[in-house]
Amino acid sequence: MYSLKNRLTRNLIINMLVVMSALLVMMYFSMQQLLQDYALTRLQHDAESLISAIEQDQNQAWRVDPTRMSTVYDRVKSGHYYRIDIDNQRIRSRSLFDEDFPVAESFAATSGHYVVDGPWQETWLVWYQQVSKNGQLLGIRVAEDLRPVADKLLQYTEYLALLILFTTLILIFLQQRTLAHSFRIFEWLRQNLATIRHKETGKSGVPVPREIKPLVTEIEALVDQLRNRINRTRHAIGNLAHELKRPLQLLSLQQDKDSARESIDAVAEIKNIVDRELRRAKISGSQSTGTPLTLAQDAPRLIEVLARIYPQVQIEVAMDSSINTAGLDRDDMLELLGNLLDNACKYARQKVQLTIEQSASTLIIIIEDDGAGLSPQQIESIRTRGTRLDESVEGHGLGLGICTEILDSYRGSIKFADSALGGLKVSIEIPSND
Repeated sequence: MYSLKNRLTRNLIINMLVVMSALLVMMYFSMQQLLQDYALTRLQHDAESLISAIEQDQNQAWRVDPTRMSTVYDRVKSGHYYRIDIDNQRIRSRSLFDEDFPVAESFAATSGHYVVDGPWQETWLVWYQQVSKNGQLLGIRVAEDLRPVADKLLQYTEYLALLILFTTLILIFLQQRTLAHSFRIFEWLRQNLATIRHKETGKSGVPVPREIKPLVTEIEALVDQLRNRINRTRHAIGNLAHELKRPLQLLSLQQDKDSARESIDAVAEIKNIVDRELRRAKISGSQSTGTPLTLAQDAPRLIEVLARIYPQVQIEVAMDSSINTAGLDRDDMLELLGNLLDNACKYARQKVQLTIEQSASTLIIIIEDDGAGLSPQQIESIRTRGTRLDESVEGHGLGLGICTEILDSYRGSIKFADSALGGLKVSIEIPSND
């Protein structure tokens, strides 16, 4: 089992190191280019000064007026150099001493710059241009040593790398605190979910971020479904025990009597009760909790099971397979439909009709049979007895308690009326969760 927090931390560190390293490299080359452009601008300015300072003496020889040039070109190894080529004459700065001015052989443009290795282990940035003065073509080269600037830039980059590393460590520390604070929500949820099992509410009661809100909502819905299912199971077991009590008492009373007929009737009644509960379990299905309902697949299977149980009854189905059943649990809906259809088939003469349709915001289920139906007093009794009906009562009361509990969990409603087929009409409305 891996740790999500450790994985996020590791990915964060790797990503920050990659980004910061790329930023450092980009800044280094950007500053290097910026300094080179600045030095090149200075060299162009010095080249223009040379063009103004060079002149011919009375012997028509070319020379540079030293008073019109910076003294930096007079100091040996000053890092600033020039050379002027005029026909067979070559003029060099005193800063070159006895060294020659290196020339890039591959450079053939009339103006431009290049980088070349100079004497004394220097790296020169050279600006070259050709100009015409007094009818003569002059080739002017002005150079500046970039090594001091490069050393300063490297030193500055080291300081910048330390600063970026320190900033990265601070960001990682702050991110760790943020992660620790963010992951507390999962501990709060764990504690709340642990207490939900012993309370009536199915809500965590904890404000959660919208990123995990869908997960929390699904967990809460699952808890509600499990609680409702446990309650229905508890009621069903209570009803079963209540119904078995009377025939078991009858068997107990017949132990000391010579009356086999009553014993046989009591055993038959117990068998009928058990068969009824097994039939209801078979109709409801056995899918896991939370499985969504798919009418196109689940409804035909339910009808097939009921057809085998009640071969004398014809079940007609009218529904659109594209009906939206999002948010409806498969087990809940099959138990609801199974109980109601089981009642209808049990008391129908030949025909049961199931209609499923959908309005803008409501799923409507109608079940009708052609049986004897119920009297107005019986229908009113069903309406007024509340959501918990005694399942020991024979007739259409079988399973209605569980159906009511299922509908309550979906904020649905159930109505009873006379059917046009002659029997009972059960109408169910379930509001959409969308």
